[in-house]
Amino acid sequence: MHLAIIPWWFVEATDVQAAEAQLLMPRLLPAQQGVVFSLYGMPGDPVQLESLIAFMKEKHLGNGFDPGPGAGAQAAPLLEIIAENRWPVVCYPPHGGAMQVKGGPSVLDPEGERAMRIMDRTGGFAAIQLGEWGYHFHRLTSDRNWWKAVLGSSAPEVIEPFFIPAEQRGFDPKPTSREACYHQLREYFYWHRQAKAGRLISVTGHSHYEAYAAEWGASAVGLEVGENIGFTQSKFAFARGASRQWNIPWTVQVSPWFGPSVTTRGALQKEGNLTRGLDAGHSLSLYKRLWLHAWFAGAAMVTPENSINIFFDKESSPWVRTSHGLAASDVFKFMQSHDRGNPYTPLLIVLDHLAGYAPFHERTWGVLERTQGDWEIFNLLEKQLYFSSQRLPYPNADTNPEASYLHPTPYGEIADVMLNTVAGATMARYPSILLAGEMRFSSFFIRELEKALLSGSECWIHPRHAESLGEDRIHSWQKTGRLHVIQPPATSEKHEALAIHEDELKNMTQRLLPVAVSGDPIQYQINRNQEGWVVELINNDGVFKTGDQPARIHPEATAHVVLKPNPSTAMTRGPREWVTNTPLTRNAEGLILVTIPPGESRFVFLPTAKVGGKQAP
Repeated sequence: MHLAIIPWWFVEATDVQAAEAQLLMPRLLPAQQGVVFSLYGMPGDPVQLESLIAFMKEKHLGNGFDPGPGAGAQAAPLLEIIAENRWPVVCYPPHGGAMQVKGGPSVLDPEGERAMRIMDRTGGFAAIQLGEWGYHFHRLTSDRNWWKAVLGSSAPEVIEPFFIPAEQRGFDPKPTSREACYHQLREYFYWHRQAKAGRLISVTGHSHYEAYAAEWGASAVGLEVGENIGFTQSKFAFARGASRQWNIPWTVQVSPWFGPSVTTRGALQKEGNLTRGLDAGHSLSLYKRLWLHAWFAGAAMVTPENSINIFFDKESSPWVRTSHGLAASDVFKFMQSHDRGNPYTPLLIVLDHLAGYAPFHERTWGVLERTQGDWEIFNLLEKQLYFSSQRLPYPNADTNPEASYLHPTPYGEIADVMLNTVAGATMARYPSILLAGEMRFSSFFIRELEKALLSGSECWIHPRHAESLGEDRIHSWQKTGRLHVIQPPATSEKHEALAIHEDELKNMTQRLLPVAVSGDPIQYQINRNQEGWVVELINNDGVFKTGDQPARIHPEATAHVVLKPNPSTAMTRGPREWVTNTPLTRNAEGLILVTIPPGESRFVFLPTAKVGGKQAP
């Protein structure tokens, strides 16, 4: 397959971070030189904490805590130790059980803020978690049992001020417009940001509100994945897009919960309906794939949730690692010893500021019925880009509960998602722009979009967008040769509506990616570092896992993939695979054959020459 040369203005210079017209490099946490692999939980005794930090440094087991101590004055001695080591920390909120309750007791007092400022002395990252707030807002606010547990009382006079009927989906009053939804949710977030003295890290699981958390002032945009959470790959696209639009870090927390089971130390054991142990919860294979993909996708911090209870035989010194702890050390050493570079996502998907994309809740903003434009966004992200019906066959593959967490990508992980508050200079860093869903064209957005077009970006729009922009403007922009009005496939069912043809996505991949990927179904992403291109290949098949049983590996689900570098790529030496640290060869046709075992990841490095002071594409 012949690929077109990538436009010169996108190709990185020798100093990748200095290139002016390039996608923003991953934003790291303050005072950090690389990715943070954080431990979830820590001892409350200062002596034990110092012992743990020394052990983690020696064994490459991590370099931060998420969460660390609870936010409050009592955390000061522990924060002193963390600050001395220049590690970042995310603190659990005051009155953590009620951390999501607007108007509740989870408020950082002056003594707690004084303790948090210990971290400020070294410029370290210190934030307070607001976890799973979208799920709380839309679902838990109508759960009387949850309110009883959190508020410690079943008395109506205690619960009723907070309780919201299920049909309102957390809103009060129930909104009828996107704008009303936006303002109520923003008010909710603002209260928590103030209550935590501005030190808020947003962590969303069953929602896609990452762009709004960034806009509303979060210190970092966090994701929870794993658990029973779907739509992982589109969440990454939203978080990375929010990070690049607002220039703040984004983070990933991988949860071990899997139905009524959770990974912990020890043998597999059932306690009523709950299953615990190293073989409970998700497979180690999925953990490693998610940890590595989060790192490669640009996350500033990767957190294995519950790791204090998974990585060690016991929660005190002498520290002894479990098999999961040993695997985690290997993963972090891999991260530290390889330059992930910059995620190359040549497609920018732009949504309306009030899009309120919420696939888990199956409604816009969790409450409004989807329009045709909303279905176009859903189908683009969850059916065209980040899903494939083609999977490798192995016994019981169709019933594997873990198969839905990561999907093969027919076009690669090629996109970031931003809202139409984005600046033209930011859009101009992307070779291709796709407007998706309902769109309001403010004078600001029209000006900024025009800047991107005049800077060389191509833009794909729906006929309804063209109608809103007006015939004169469309004709003017089409003269640039970079505006394309899509004629989407006709459908009588709005839930089948598409924002763009499959053929257009295929053409984008062929024109814009430096490497063609073919063969067995595979998830892939391409990054650019200072020495060349790196292709991440993830085989998400062949590991069968239920929450209450050990994983079963099926060797017949080994993936065989073919890489075909762009003919214009001038490789200085042969490719190399990073995980196995082995050289690869190109056959007579210039193809690179790669084998990926079941449930594993491979990273193929393609070193390139420097041409005219620029890195060759």
